[in-house]
Amino acid sequence: MSDLTKFSEGASILQQVDVSDIFKNLALGIAEAQQKLDDNSIAQAIKLAETQINGVSLLELGFAPVFYAFQYADISASINLKMALKEALEFGFGLDLQIAKNKGYSEDTHNFLSEDSYSETTEEYKASRQMNFRANEKNSVKINNKFVKQSEALEAKSRIEKFKHDIITQASVEQVYEDIQSKKLTNNNSRGVDIWIDNGFIRLEESLHYKKDAVGILKIGSYSSPTAIDVNGTDPDGSFTIATDLITTLDAADVATVLGSGQLYGVSKDGKVYQFVSSAWTPILSTIYFPYNSDEVTMTKDLKTGPNDNSVAGYPPGVVANKNHSDHGLVHKVLRLIHNYDPESTITITGMTDPKGGNNPKNQSLAKRRAENLKSYIFGSTAPVNVKIDSVTNDPGNSNLEQRYAAIELDSDYLIFIDGNVTEDATPVKSSTGPNKFVYADVKTTENPFYKLDAKYGTAVLFYNEDEAFSEVVEHVSSKIESHSYEFKDGQHYFLEDESIVKFTLLTNLTEEISIEHDDENSSSGTEVSNSFLTSKTKNEKSVLNDLVSNRSQDSSFALGASVDFRMSRQFEMSMEGNAAMSARLVAVPAPQDFVGFLRTVYVSGE
Repeated sequence: MSDLTKFSEGASILQQVDVSDIFKNLALGIAEAQQKLDDNSIAQAIKLAETQINGVSLLELGFAPVFYAFQYADISASINLKMALKEALEFGFGLDLQIAKNKGYSEDTHNFLSEDSYSETTEEYKASRQMNFRANEKNSVKINNKFVKQSEALEAKSRIEKFKHDIITQASVEQVYEDIQSKKLTNNNSRGVDIWIDNGFIRLEESLHYKKDAVGILKIGSYSSPTAIDVNGTDPDGSFTIATDLITTLDAADVATVLGSGQLYGVSKDGKVYQFVSSAWTPILSTIYFPYNSDEVTMTKDLKTGPNDNSVAGYPPGVVANKNHSDHGLVHKVLRLIHNYDPESTITITGMTDPKGGNNPKNQSLAKRRAENLKSYIFGSTAPVNVKIDSVTNDPGNSNLEQRYAAIELDSDYLIFIDGNVTEDATPVKSSTGPNKFVYADVKTTENPFYKLDAKYGTAVLFYNEDEAFSEVVEHVSSKIESHSYEFKDGQHYFLEDESIVKFTLLTNLTEEISIEHDDENSSSGTEVSNSFLTSKTKNEKSVLNDLVSNRSQDSSFALGASVDFRMSRQFEMSMEGNAAMSARLVAVPAPQDFVGFLRTVYVSGE
């Protein structure tokens, strides 16, 4: 009855139930039982008449058959008829691994495509679909009867972001998440060069100490016990004492002797980064804000996208309202320096959503993804950085730009010295048992300059050790991984492997099914082989995938389809529950005299 969707349809079925049949059948059961009892007594009487002892039947000897009768019978019955209209999620996942295996794809690719990273979120949507592409392809896809095409004019990073945005704005899809398969980055011993994996992209950036002469990282665990600090380890002019807080530890008078011509940065536990400029501390906020219903880390886009968002004056302070400020690049360099050189540091990123939608799995998952994406953006997806969500989602309310953010916290305060008077003899040294110590202090040497790239990406060895502009480092990486596209975006260097798989997950409550069709005529892969896009429909229609694959060229670069399909279904359920009780009293009665006399006449005279 799963095709029933209304109570009225179920009620019409219940009206056809004849309750009288139930009592009639119970009564007939009593009558049938009485008949069987009588048949048994008659058979006994005949047997008594036929059985003889020395020529005399048992019946003649006084044995008489016993008959039983129902003196009374009570019948009671209770019947419960139930009907309900239920809404439930139907889940289907289709992934033809055998097809992929035949096309030469590794087990890692199978596992990557099979992973469901959004199980918490998908349960809050009526429909979810997955589609996969190779990164170097520009695809045109028909989603919910709307054509959406990846731009051929944009590079990989911008192309994927615009493609996601177009799906949401044009194809009745509320949310799109992407995951990108990537090779591993290992043996990373770079100095002055930041290189990491950010959701499938190789990120490359000039560190704070690139081509500098010295760097020192002072970790401040406590202000309660003043500690004598010496940034060079030999000169009294390089000494100062921990004060009552981060801001007053080094005032303007101390900087000239302690820092010299170098740069000084401070980081507080609540994630604020301070730069010492013109004899004063200038705070730089580390908090990243997000567009409405988005987990995308962006520096230049307008963030005022919620249905009830208002412009926030001076947000962030001192810059254009409703955009993340351009100084985040400096903040992230400072945080990466701490993360890279203090293995005992504890960094936590907290994701938040605005109150709209309340405390549900969809909001909680979005808050978590915001924290995870900021972690990946700054440190890399595999970095040992904690992520958590805050409780703002507990109280439903309107959208609010100021509450859509990811904030950073540390377990200690830090002072970072670049150049100036810093030496590798700075004290207290990192082996000190006190709460305040230099966790890292080093100077440039001929063997170990602060412009060295030294890492392994997949099988490619990335090594560059020349005193050149950072653009030469980028050029070197480009020459070593030629099969990667490159884009410089928002001050960041991005590389993406052309053959990597990009997995999109589409989510919506606007429809109960997301239809996806590939538009071969409007797609371009830049080669003569067929486009790699292929997606099955649902688990129950997996044969469609096999048909599609069998009709495609064997030269196709990609023949793997996958879908995750959550649909809200309405099902009518009807059940009948009942129980019956019967009590009856049987009494023994003598056999009818005429019947006994008849038996005697027949069997005695016959003798």
